[in-house]
Amino acid sequence: MSDPAEKLPIEPHRSSLEAPGELRAGAMLRLIAQREHSLLSLMELSSELTVSLDLFGIADLALYNLMGQLGTSKAAIWIVPPDSRDIVLLRCHGVRKPVARAMGTVRGRELARHLFDQDEAVPTAELLQVLEPASARLVAQTELVLFCPITARENLIGIIGLGPKISGDAYETVDFGALRGSMGMLGVALENTRLYNQLLEKHRQIRRANESLKELDRLKSEFLRNVNHELRTPLTIIVAYVDVLMREEGKNEEFLKVVAGESVKLQALVEKLLEFSDLTQRSLEIRLETGNLAEFVTRFHEDRLPGVAESLRELTLVQDEDPLPARFDRNHTRRILDALVDNAVKFSPPGSHIEIAVSRIADSDSAWARIDVRDDGPGIPPADLTRLFDTFRQGDGGLTRDAGGMGMGLALARKLAEEMGGSLGATSEPARGSTFSLLLPVE
Repeated sequence: MSDPAEKLPIEPHRSSLEAPGELRAGAMLRLIAQREHSLLSLMELSSELTVSLDLFGIADLALYNLMGQLGTSKAAIWIVPPDSRDIVLLRCHGVRKPVARAMGTVRGRELARHLFDQDEAVPTAELLQVLEPASARLVAQTELVLFCPITARENLIGIIGLGPKISGDAYETVDFGALRGSMGMLGVALENTRLYNQLLEKHRQIRRANESLKELDRLKSEFLRNVNHELRTPLTIIVAYVDVLMREEGKNEEFLKVVAGESVKLQALVEKLLEFSDLTQRSLEIRLETGNLAEFVTRFHEDRLPGVAESLRELTLVQDEDPLPARFDRNHTRRILDALVDNAVKFSPPGSHIEIAVSRIADSDSAWARIDVRDDGPGIPPADLTRLFDTFRQGDGGLTRDAGGMGMGLALARKLAEEMGGSLGATSEPARGSTFSLLLPVE
């Protein structure tokens, strides 16, 4: 059986071109055209990479640019997380996705190590000779003929694989030069995006931490309210009975006066605490307003995109461009969506796709605005679906004290949805992902 590398259309690096005088006129014109095309492609890539701050969007832009520039129908890009044994597939075109994903999680680090040592585009034929047999077989299954390291600040941050040219021609010196320029720009863009996304996510976490402190104040007030109500009843009885006993003459009258006085003081303190708790409780009531839910979800998606992309999960938004008027509390709706997105990130692996979809549904009696948060993670077993919204329970069966702020659980999310006149439910299929659906009344 022949070595698959022998059939790969790769031309070795040439350190210098033949003298211009020795080239035929047609070859010279073709070379000039190739260089002009590569330069225009590099300029286009440089312009496009300044537009998007979405890691997955940058991967798409880069692959489409390189595929058009080099004339190939196969390409893939992987990201190298800082502290992980795996590499994560961002995008692939013309390559079987299961194979591309498996190469990242099973053999990715070995491939990354060899590419980083080379620090330049490497033909697959050369890699097959140095990789372990299992890794070599997996790399060969991708049908990619060239692998390029993506570096920034002397760190390997990604890998791009390219297939053979559609024309059947070999990769030439001008192609390798264009690749070096493209990889340099792509490395800077990916690194800047990751740093910027980290900054945005830290800012969001600080903002939510502040909201968490407010939620702790609410829980404290709720605790005081409950305790105060429990204290009020026995205090009322004590004061009443002491008052009856004081009306009777006896040697214990002085002691009863002391008990009565202190009971009245304690009762006044409880009343003040109740008044404080009531004021706090009223300040956290649901504030429904009519607004454009589609615009609200668009801003929420923009706010969450950097942090979700930083976790190497893709977050997309699907909705009509038309306004969708609905009645909802903005703060509580955002807290519900935060809980659903956090849940999807927590229970889906890196490289997963999370989608937020906004739509309008109607039946014979009423109309609703619907927000779906879908993921392609491992899904939820049917037995766990029935108790998914129970208090203090997670989807994996574990128990936790999730409440409000940054740790709001699904039980509280459903409660907030119901207080707004809506509902929150979930559907799932093992190995096919999960969908959480929030329904809100349409104005």
